[in-house]
Amino acid sequence: MNWLDRYFPKSPKITGPAVGIGMLVAVVSDSEQTDASEDDPIGVVIAPGNNEIAAYPGLQRPPSWTVAFERPSYTADGRGPFEQATFPEHRLRVIDPNPSLGA
Repeated sequence: MNWLDRYFPKSPKITGPAVGIGMLVAVVSDSEQTDASEDDPIGVVIAPGNNEIAAYPGLQRPPSWTVAFERPSYTADGRGPFEQATFPEHRLRVIDPNPSLGA
């Protein structure tokens, strides 16, 4: 492992439909994350997240998206309520708003 991978780990591989503005998503939480939610809140992607300028040439942060929740969301440690928040794309799972129309 080189020093870059140690300090800037790569995001998990993204699977499933592409995320974009207007998509209905669930925010997938892992209990080991400091900002884990009580549950997997559902919301709509309303904007791209803040992608800061990389401090090192060639270093890119994973894409992030701002999600507006359908109901206020709380973290597992009780912080909140949050009406919207920004998450890396690998934590978002696209939800089909009309699952019965798919087959």
